[in-house]
Amino acid sequence: METVEQDGLLVAAVNCQEAEDRIWERADPAVDLVRIIDPENLDDEGGTCPDLLIRPRWLNWVARVGTSEEEFLQGLSGQERRNVRLGRRFIQEEDLRLDIGVGLTEALVDEFLVLYAAQIAAMPRGVDFAHRWRDRMLADTSEHLGAWLFEGSRLVAGSIWRLRTDKGVLQLRFSATAPWQRSGRVVRALYVAAFQFARDMALPFASLGNDPSLFGHVVQPGLFAFKGRLGFTPVPAEVLDPRLAGDFAERFLRLRGLAQPSLVVTRRRGQAPLTWPEAVTEPTCDLVLLAHEPSVDASAFRIPAMEVSRTLHVPV
Repeated sequence: METVEQDGLLVAAVNCQEAEDRIWERADPAVDLVRIIDPENLDDEGGTCPDLLIRPRWLNWVARVGTSEEEFLQGLSGQERRNVRLGRRFIQEEDLRLDIGVGLTEALVDEFLVLYAAQIAAMPRGVDFAHRWRDRMLADTSEHLGAWLFEGSRLVAGSIWRLRTDKGVLQLRFSATAPWQRSGRVVRALYVAAFQFARDMALPFASLGNDPSLFGHVVQPGLFAFKGRLGFTPVPAEVLDPRLAGDFAERFLRLRGLAQPSLVVTRRRGQAPLTWPEAVTEPTCDLVLLAHEPSVDASAFRIPAMEVSRTLHVPV
């Protein structure tokens, strides 16, 4: 058994024999989750490690943009359509200027990175991936779309998207806003503008980017709800990026290092090999709620594409 600390989470990496011996129970300090390093040796019923969850390492959030904005918005709840309207009204009332187009400039990307870093700093375990990708994005500027919101000449919100014409997808890379009270609504307005750009370029799909399949650690459960209610479906990321293939086989023992509750998107048992774009419309994953209280209300995480399939009681 090897024990590693990952952003406040103590992980015991064990093989199947060690799992059968429950070797982690002798660990000091106590671990938060057990990760099986040779899941191919597990028995079919999961008896070696009960409550074992098989989850893709990465998810990609995908949706069809529809033939028109009206068609796309009709697929959302009344509350989400209202949020889009209120975001647009806020932009108008604050006299903000929206610019959108292909190509990035060094000055604008660097101004965006300031916004992004401030947003990440406010997160419990945020990681500034955008700075890591700065030079690569600027090296392929013609393959990226920028949707920018200005107050005068000052950037106050923005999102950077990748044009994936081979897959027919406009994929979000990074997004950030100034800390307004209505920043979530502004983001929705920016995204809807980007979706129209995708239609104009004959791209049938939009993606809200990649996330880990555990919501409650580096990314939070609220992000799952936000993206899902915008009409997006989480699918294993390998359908678009084979480099992101792979699974974790884990048993969660404690919520000490996680949000309460947390969410895990798991693979469906017996799932056939995934293909693009069929994976968007075919159910491929289930949603598991990890909660300290067994009676926790799961309705806050209900989205059109997926509901909580089961709840696991995990102590703190």
